[in-house]
Amino acid sequence: MENRTKHILQFAQTVEHFTAAQYMQNAHAEMSDAALHSVVTILNRMVREGRLQRVQRGLYAQSSLSPWQVVLTPQEKAVYDLLQSQFPLLKICTYNGETFAPLQHHLAFNQATYVEVERDGVEAVFHCLQDAGYETYKTPNEQMAYDYIDIKKKIIIVKPLVTQAPLTKQDGCRVPTLEKLLVDIRADKDFYYMQGIEASYMTDTARQLYVINEQKLQRYAKRRNVAMKD
Repeated sequence: MENRTKHILQFAQTVEHFTAAQYMQNAHAEMSDAALHSVVTILNRMVREGRLQRVQRGLYAQSSLSPWQVVLTPQEKAVYDLLQSQFPLLKICTYNGETFAPLQHHLAFNQATYVEVERDGVEAVFHCLQDAGYETYKTPNEQMAYDYIDIKKKIIIVKPLVTQAPLTKQDGCRVPTLEKLLVDIRADKDFYYMQGIEASYMTDTARQLYVINEQKLQRYAKRRNVAMKD
C-alpha cells in the first residue's frame, strides 16, 4: 500500500493532473474493475490526507499545500532532552507558542514552551522543570492563565497529554501534529484567547495552507468532544 502511494505521488509530480486509469496505464497495472476500484480508493484516501487534491470528479493533481511544522527553539530542545533523560519511559511532546503565529488573524505574541506529558507524569515533570530553574506552570485554567501567566516570556506550561493524541517527530523531538493543535486550541482552557471566531479563522487558514488529515482531525476532535465542522 505504501509503495503504491509513493508511486502515485511520484507520478503526480510529472503531470498537471490525471485520472485513476491514466495512472494505471503509466504503472502498467492490470486494468480490471477490481484493480481500478482499489486505485480509486487509494486516491480518495490521499485526497482526504491532503497528499493529493481533487481537481474535479475523477481527476487528481499534486497537492499545492505545504507540510506543517511546529516551532522548536533551543529551550524546547533543552527541555525535551532533560525530560527524556529523567523520565525515559514517559511520552512527552513539546513546542513553542510561536507555532500558532502563521494561523492567527489577531496575532498574540507567544514565547511560552508547551510540554505535554502522560497524566501520571505531570506532577513529576512540573517539579523537575522548577528544580531546573524554569518558570513553570501546571495545567492552568482560564483564570490562572489570564491573571498570572505572561506568554510573552519564556515560561513553561505543563499539561496532561491526551491519550492517543496525534503526534509526530521533528528535529529529534516528539511534537504535536497540526490536527492536534487545531483541536487543542478549542479545548484547552489556557488557549481562551484563541477560541471562538479566532479558532474558526485559524482552522480555515490551516486548511488553505497546510496538509491536513481530516480523518485524524475528526477522530481526535471526537476524543476531546470538540466540533470541527467549520
